[in-house]
Amino acid sequence: MTYPPFYFDANRPVDLICMGRVAVDLYAEQIGVSLSEAQSFRKYLGGCAGNIAVGTARLGLQCMMFSCVGQDEMGRFLKNELEREGVNTDLLCETPEHLTGLVLLGIKPPHEFPLMFYRTDCADMQIKSQQINKSILQQTKAILITGTGLSTDAILHTTEEVIQLARHTETAIVLDLDYRPVLWGLTTRGNGETRYCASMKVSQIYQRILSFCDLIVGTEEEICIAGGCDEIHSALKNIRALSRAPIVLKRGEKGAEVYFAGNSQPLASKPFPVEVLNVLGAGDGFMAGLLSSLLQGTSWEAATAYANACGALVVTRHGCAPAIPYKEELDYFIQHFDAEPRIWESTYLAQLHQKNTPKNPQLLIKNPHGFTQGLNTIVTLDSLSHEGMNFSSLKLNAGQKYLFNDHYEFAALLMTGKVVFHYANQSQHAERYDYFSQEPVVLHCPAGQRAAVDALSDCEILLIETENHAAFAPLLFNQSNLLELDNRGKDILDDSSYRIVRTVFDKRNRPESNLVVGEIITFQGRWSSYPSHYHDQPEIYHYRFSEPQGYAFGENGKEVLRIENYDTYHIAKGQSHAHCAAPGYALYTLWFIRHLQDNPYTLPTFIKEHEWTRTSKANNRVWKKT
Repeated sequence: MTYPPFYFDANRPVDLICMGRVAVDLYAEQIGVSLSEAQSFRKYLGGCAGNIAVGTARLGLQCMMFSCVGQDEMGRFLKNELEREGVNTDLLCETPEHLTGLVLLGIKPPHEFPLMFYRTDCADMQIKSQQINKSILQQTKAILITGTGLSTDAILHTTEEVIQLARHTETAIVLDLDYRPVLWGLTTRGNGETRYCASMKVSQIYQRILSFCDLIVGTEEEICIAGGCDEIHSALKNIRALSRAPIVLKRGEKGAEVYFAGNSQPLASKPFPVEVLNVLGAGDGFMAGLLSSLLQGTSWEAATAYANACGALVVTRHGCAPAIPYKEELDYFIQHFDAEPRIWESTYLAQLHQKNTPKNPQLLIKNPHGFTQGLNTIVTLDSLSHEGMNFSSLKLNAGQKYLFNDHYEFAALLMTGKVVFHYANQSQHAERYDYFSQEPVVLHCPAGQRAAVDALSDCEILLIETENHAAFAPLLFNQSNLLELDNRGKDILDDSSYRIVRTVFDKRNRPESNLVVGEIITFQGRWSSYPSHYHDQPEIYHYRFSEPQGYAFGENGKEVLRIENYDTYHIAKGQSHAHCAAPGYALYTLWFIRHLQDNPYTLPTFIKEHEWTRTSKANNRVWKKT
């Protein structure tokens, strides 16, 4: 059976304008907890239209964002993220009177995904039809509008005006039904999770624009609200009475169906069933895949398969926009899906994503004033690669208790204070008051291990987390069972690189672990981590000084970094590094490394031209004897 093609003017230079919601998504970093229990959040670009703009740009379209952000820090973040992803922001307006919208999201797989919208009178609801002109639309193949943009009188009016402009310029109009009952005032304000509430008023508003659309896309619930009927087939008939546009019905893991005017049988597309981590953003990924294919002239069969695959990959990952794949990885996923079980966990697939993801230029994460009470997130793992690390400072007052996240393997290193660690049906006291002179105390637990800490005094714990499915026994490390205490560099080159290295554990004593954890005490005025070295595995250094005004200099390849109190250095794969402390200021360094799959960290590779400085004969080379 042949199906009518999706019509658009292929000669126009701009592929797509995305009109509607763009907001900041704040995702709970703790998997499996309620929003009330979440202790830290990761910031992403979000909003239906914003996610689709990013997704279609990643998949090769020339895309413009038509929305509005506040003249605030969150608005600046969204504009920067869109531009970083290659989305044109000429139609992204700013308002000084309204704040950028926020969404708080949680992940409680397999069934609960709580979310709360903070968007009362927010910036992206302020767009006006005068902000887009006829000449731009004449250069554009299609414009995407979203159902959320119909939920207030002002934005409904704007949407209807833009639709008429698009019709006059023969720009294809795509409607993503995007029904969120909470944004229509049909649920309690905090109930963003409910996906369907029947409302004749809402149905009538959707039906005001259906006849003008060239493509309609939605879930079963969204088709029902647009059709004004709780039964899906009746709802489809009601929509068809108003529009001859293709109707794409998204059915989750069952794939999708496309209903064409004049055809009694829908087109059924290939599904891509996967293990779901996060359903939030699945529809946006689907739409990105669908539009990127259709607007490049592919068939409906290919476009819907592409859409299903894109949505499937998104639900296996953390976040919405950041989870949307690039063309190379999506093609690989589709080509190898049937032959490679659990391909969404493929290391190669993750590498393809990382290769294309715009890199964060920040090398040195600065916290000049230290950390506040509670959990202070410093570094967040890239869950797409499954080979990153979370790093946080946890500060508790006496009497407080903290429950560690059992989703990850973790190492909890006591910096200062007196605590009781609870794990594996035992409780162990620990205390440490000077991390320069006292050996480390570290609780090391596998994923799935319930563990907690009680603060007997004010305390600080540095927390390292990573993904690991291996089972091993939890263990508390202290001066009695440290792997290594080494006076490294002693008696070489006048002790110029003499430092104390405390290795808590690595593959030698924790073979199942995905981490290496240790400390370095660098004496004032001396070098450390020297000679300059590198390795494939990601590493993080965290710095403290004997005096708050202390400083050091570090190498990032041939770049020099000024290191100050509380700085954290995120070391890239294969990057050479070393550092030296200024005279008068001793330096404490926490260092930790993440093993790579089939490539664990064992030894560093030293820069060859400097390796001679490690030998016992180095002094003779410097002070040549006649």
